[in-house]
This record gives sequence, C-alpha cells and structure tokens, in this order.
Amino acid sequence: MDGNLAGLTIAGASRRIDDGSLSPSELTEAAFARIEATDGGERGINAFVRLMRASAEAEAAAAAERAAAGRRLGPLDGIPLAVKDVFDTSGVVTNAGSGALLDRVPVQDATAVARLREAGAVLLGKTNTDEFAMGGTCNNYWHGPTRNPWNLDRVPGGSSGGSAAAIAAGQAFGGLGTDSGGSIRIPAAFCGVSGYKPTYGLVGRGGVAPIPATIDHAGPLARTAEDCALLLNVLQGQDPRDHDSVARTREDFTADLDGGVAGLTLGVIPSLLEQAQDAVLENFEASLEVLRSLGAAIVEVEPLEDEGDWRGLAYSIFRPELASGLEQIVRERPEAVSEPMRSRLLAGLETPAISMVRALQRRKLVEARFEAALDGIDAYLGPTSPLVAEPIGDDPQLVTEDADLKFRNALTFDLSHQPSISVPNGRDGEGLPTGLMISGALFADALVLRIAHAYQRATDFHEQVPAL
Repeated sequence: MDGNLAGLTIAGASRRIDDGSLSPSELTEAAFARIEATDGGERGINAFVRLMRASAEAEAAAAAERAAAGRRLGPLDGIPLAVKDVFDTSGVVTNAGSGALLDRVPVQDATAVARLREAGAVLLGKTNTDEFAMGGTCNNYWHGPTRNPWNLDRVPGGSSGGSAAAIAAGQAFGGLGTDSGGSIRIPAAFCGVSGYKPTYGLVGRGGVAPIPATIDHAGPLARTAEDCALLLNVLQGQDPRDHDSVARTREDFTADLDGGVAGLTLGVIPSLLEQAQDAVLENFEASLEVLRSLGAAIVEVEPLEDEGDWRGLAYSIFRPELASGLEQIVRERPEAVSEPMRSRLLAGLETPAISMVRALQRRKLVEARFEAALDGIDAYLGPTSPLVAEPIGDDPQLVTEDADLKFRNALTFDLSHQPSISVPNGRDGEGLPTGLMISGALFADALVLRIAHAYQRATDFHEQVPAL
C-alpha cells in the first residue's frame, strides 16, 4: 500500500498480523491513506464509489483485539477488502452502477459479504462497475470512469474494474467481483492482478443484483492465486438465497497449492489465440515455456471445432435474464437507465422465448463438450483476453467494435460453468498487463488454483506494482 506495504499479499499480511509486526488497524489506516492519495481528483483511479470508513475502522479495531488475544478467526481476519457495488451491504447504498438505484439501501448483506464479515474481514467500501454490471470498461455514466493504475488513460476492464483497480493500486488486498462474460478475469488481466471465477454454484449469489442467473458467477480478486484460494475458502458453500448454489463438502483450497504441475497435461485451445495482439501471444508463449519447465506437457485441443460461431449464444441468455429482473424500471422509469443500456434491456425483453430456450440448450452442449474434452487433459490454457486495455472513451456508453473479441476467451468458461482464473503473465511495449487464463473441469477448483500458484511461484509478474 504505502512504502514497504506495496504489493503485500493477503497471505503475507496475515502472517504479519500473526507475528504481531502489523495490526489490522494499521493496515486499514494505510488502505484509507492510499485511497485518499490515489483515488480522487481528475486523474484519480476512481475505484471506489462509496467508502465505509466508520464501520471499517470498527471492524479493524475488533480484529486487532482478537489478534492481540491470540483469537484470530482465520487468515482474512483484519484484512482490508473491497466490494463490487452489486453486492448488497446492509445499511449502505448499493446501486449496481445505475441511476435507477442511486438511493437503494439494502437491509441485509449479500451472502458473500456476510461470509467475509464472519471471517473478520475489514470492508473498505463499494467499488465502481459498469451499469448493472453489463460492460467491459468500468466507464460508468453515473459515477465516472475508473482508471487503470498502469496507465491512467486506459480502462481497467469490466465489469469488476473497480475492485481490480483498487487491488492493483494498493488500495485493498482483495475484493469481490462477478463474472457473466469475463467480468472478474478481464479486469484482473488488464490491471495485472489475479481474478478467480469458481465453478458455477460454488459461491452463492444471494443479495447480488441484478444477475443473469444461468451464467453469472461470484468470486474473488486478489494479488495472487493463493490469496484467491484463501478468499474462496470463506466464500464457498450453499446459499439458501441462490437456488443454483450447490451443496458440497467444504474444501480447503490451500491444502494442495504446493502440488506443482509436474506430470500434468495442459491443453491449449487454438481458437483462443486467433486475432490476439502480438504482445498477448508472446507473453502466452512465454507462459507455456514456464509451465513446460515445471514439468507440464502441453497439447492442443479444440472442444467445439465443428460448432461454428457458438459464443454469441451468451447474449441470447444474459440479456433477457438481466432484463427480466429490471423490467419494471425499464418500462416505468426509462430515463433512470442510461443509453444504450436502456436499448439493450428493451431488446432483452423482446427476445423470443424460443431463442432463449435454444441458447440454453446450446449452453448445455458447450458444458458437456468442454468437460468431455478434458479426458486425458488436466486443464485448459489461453490468454485471458486477446487484447490489452483500450483507451477510456469520451462516451461512457460507447461499445467498441472490439468488444466481442475482448470477451471471447473468458466468456467461453462462463458458458461451460467451469472454474477459470486469470493471473498476470507480462506486459506489452507500453507497459499494459496481459493475463494467462487457466480453466479446469467442473469442481476442479483446487487443481486450477494449484496450477496458477505453481506458475506464480516461478514468475514475479504478480509482485510488480504500478508507479502511481
């Protein structure tokens, strides 16, 4: 955060709290000082739309007392985190980045937020997002653009760009995000941090609004895969408010992190390399060499080679699903929703039922084929996005012609429901980060995190911080 705290991980901070060399109150004050120094003003990051300073200081003080008494609740106790502004926070405005909900104050925490509080985490505030989490720039019509800490003229990616930028800028140690088409992993790649989309249903989405129910995932962002595993340990579990959440025996996702990749077979999907920028390809090839040097075998695999252009089916799913939950607002208060978001939602309401049914059926085919193609392969590899972060546009609602390409790779694993992580794997000639995406079989979350951790133990991209 400041001085020797720059780049400190959750795991590292937790060890220092344990040995008494750092207190949760000191960490929290350092976080707020960093936010004050870097977030506001015309050229500030603008990662946070709302701070929760009073409650955060109280949470930090309670965590400090537990630490002093040797009664820490776990590795997240006393760690300052950020919350994407689609997760309900009791008594604190949650507006999902929309003017339609500017004064909405929930009375109950989202399930993920409640679990972080129960683990003793310190919640710093709410981070910026695209309106209704539907976009890839975090250039919000109502709250302004979030800036990429590596280049203040570039986007941080979306829609969880506020959380990713806060972590990259040293304002928070980790954060919550959601991912329906890459909205955790693309910001992680663009901002040079780690972002994890768990298996569908592993992390409950109760109190997350609005959501495209059949492809949305809640998950963590942090500096490292290890930190994501620590967060996932707390976030996992069945959620009575999310009917798609899955009842499973709790796992310790850190237990096998040091297992390495020797003997594993990792599959590169060639179609995910098409149209990628040169630096993205170069960094990806370098990542493959790292994994080979660690003992992994690299092969090629194309799970849906004969299916043509199938990724577009996502729009026939999440637009009507999102619009169905917002119909009253769009119909009765259209001026409260910015353009072209309003037009997208209206188009979603007009999507023929048969189109959505067919899209849902094809999504199941994607899931089945991507599972079947892992026979003899332990995980998939690809660039998180074929592109690096684009310049911030003058029009907050502008959809660039490269938008579909930007989301193509990450969107694949929202449709397959499989676990997927982005970890930093280098930068281009202008200093913009790129990401390595590792994805695995359903509920093979521990293995995906293990591969990512092995890669990060052999590289230092996750240790690099922008010079703000």
